[in-house]
Amino acid sequence: MSKSTLNTLSTIFGLIAGGSSLLGSTGVINHQLAETIGGLATALLGYLVQQPAAGEQPQAPQK
Repeated sequence: MSKSTLNTLSTIFGLIAGGSSLLGSTGVINHQLAETIGGLATALLGYLVQQPAAGEQPQAPQK
């Protein structure tokens, strides 16, 4: 994926995770549903941030 696509998807999943937390804490949606949505969005976000952009080489960990 391109860097632009990765950035866009990361932003979307971050907004979903944050939004579900906010809606769950204010009682707009069920707390359990908010936690489930937030957890899934956070897991996908964690996966995306580990992906190298197209044409980039993965970086070795810094010492």
